Amino acid sequence: MRFLFWLLFLPFALVVVIFAVSNRAPVGVDFWPLPFKQETPLYLLSLGTLAFGFFFGALLTWLSVAKWRVIAMSRKKDTEYAEAEIERLHQKLSETEADNAPAPETLPALKGDAA
Repeated sequence: MRFLFWLLFLPFALVVVIFAVSNRAPVGVDFWPLPFKQETPLYLLSLGTLAFGFFFGALLTWLSVAKWRVIAMSRKKDTEYAEAEIERLHQKLSETEADNAPAPETLPALKGDAA
């Protein structure tokens, strides 16, 4: 798996470095409704836009599965409560069976009476 990561990462990193070195010229970015204009290198603008899109997409994906994460946590709590209840009931059953079991010395007497 690590080999596959490096096999994909190195060519991508090489392309990004070549792109950054080749596109160092400043480009004017105009924020249209506002009276601001910013000079920035083309590679910084394009790579910054790419990074912003990646993180914005990751945020949207994280928010879209938040509902399922909450449901999973709720079901985990329900499962833990049910397991604790099962354990408590097993203990109660064991105690009840121990209380209702005939004493060992009465067993032969019962067998002797029946014969």
